[in-house]
Amino acid sequence: MQIIISGRNVALAESLREHMEERFGRLARFDESVSRIDVTLSEEKNRCMVEANVSVRRGAMVHARAEAPEFRTAVDKVYEKLSRQLKKSRERVRDRKGGVELPSSVPEEMES
Repeated sequence: MQIIISGRNVALAESLREHMEERFGRLARFDESVSRIDVTLSEEKNRCMVEANVSVRRGAMVHARAEAPEFRTAVDKVYEKLSRQLKKSRERVRDRKGGVELPSSVPEEMES
């Protein structure tokens, strides 16, 4: 899995880069087919913005964007959004393939 981090008019500190790599590296546990993550940081006045695009091998693209007063907070928000979206897409695929059978609405005792 590739993690590509870029900044628009932002000097990227090494500690922030490590935090982002550690955080976004966890996304592979939600979906094994994550192949590439593009993260872009930008700053305007008093807000820090983080955008992330996750490429999945099945051809899908997941996008999330967040802004906060600090980059670490914005990174955490984007991570939460991406993880929620990847979990949801994994559940959709599982449901389409035939998941757990639903119990019947009539109890067995009443059928006799």
